Amino acid sequence: MHLILLLPFLLFGYVSNNYISVSTHKLAYKQKKKQEKKRVSSLSIVHISDLHNKTFGWRQTRLLNKIKAIHPDIIVITGDLVDGAPHHHAAVFLQKASSICPIYFVRGNHESIAGNFPVLKQTLSKCNVHLLVNRSVDVIKDGYTYRISGLDDPIFHIKGKKYAGYIKKTLDEMLDKPKRTQKRADFQILLSHRPELFSLYSRYPFDLVLCGHAHGGQVRLPFTDGLYAPNQGILPKYTSGAHTKNNTTEIISRGLGNSSFPLRLFNFPEIVHIQITLSS
Repeated sequence: MHLILLLPFLLFGYVSNNYISVSTHKLAYKQKKKQEKKRVSSLSIVHISDLHNKTFGWRQTRLLNKIKAIHPDIIVITGDLVDGAPHHHAAVFLQKASSICPIYFVRGNHESIAGNFPVLKQTLSKCNVHLLVNRSVDVIKDGYTYRISGLDDPIFHIKGKKYAGYIKKTLDEMLDKPKRTQKRADFQILLSHRPELFSLYSRYPFDLVLCGHAHGGQVRLPFTDGLYAPNQGILPKYTSGAHTKNNTTEIISRGLGNSSFPLRLFNFPEIVHIQITLSS
């Protein structure tokens, strides 16, 4: 009898942690530079974060089918792909997803906590994943240059909780080099695991910032953005969705897996789809 009464709650818990939602954001920008003829470019991005080595179906079938249905140009992963060693489910995801389109990856804090990054790095290399450790790469589409900059998680470089100064210095150095050696990009994207420094990111010429880490606040109740997030505490501000400041938009993934707290409530695992349109 007690088991029967518990079944609806068990079912709700299972669905809350295993149903994959897709959130779509459409961003349109008018370019100021003069062109000989008008051009339009569209870049489709799938944003994945915080898988934490979770599996969605046999060999990640459900997750991969959701991504394939979007037909992305690129996949970006903003950290915490793994949760510990071994990382079999994360490796299977990379192997399969890399056949869909190019993948760009930045490390999160759990890539450090897991303690086996050299092994994961080998998998990234075998799958031709672009590992962005405080560097930028250009993606050319329809005559436009999309510059993707990857901010490595500070846990790999400094100790303690005060990391804003380190990140500011790193961003200054990252943006200074392209300024001296590369042509101007038409659209600038920053990949960073941590969303809580949006005020800092927005001081730089990034059009779009993609982050994870907050897990959607883990437990979401009506009229809240989540109850708790790492490095933000109780009732955090940056847990999901789009935020805009100083002409910069930050889009935060609620993530796919869990870590130390193994349960999501009213907070489905999420794939984020961003459709960028540039026109002259």
